[in-house]
Amino acid sequence: MNGRLEVFDPALCCATGVCGPTTDPDLARFAGDLARLRRQGVAIERHNLAQEPGAFADHAAVRAALEQAGVACLPVVIA
Repeated sequence: MNGRLEVFDPALCCATGVCGPTTDPDLARFAGDLARLRRQGVAIERHNLAQEPGAFADHAAVRAALEQAGVACLPVVIA
């Protein structure tokens, strides 16, 4: 399998959001799903709102989603 996914994450403490004393099981599951896709040859680029706000502003569809729904729309996955 080949392909490319771009993931626009909410503001997370680290690249995956699965660090710290308590872990959100949904974030852990999502990180595992992305790892499986990478092993299958999918190129995945992740953007963290806290670290790369420009990537969110530069992508028209993500910017529109944020303007309409706020950060509740995140994560946004673009294939």
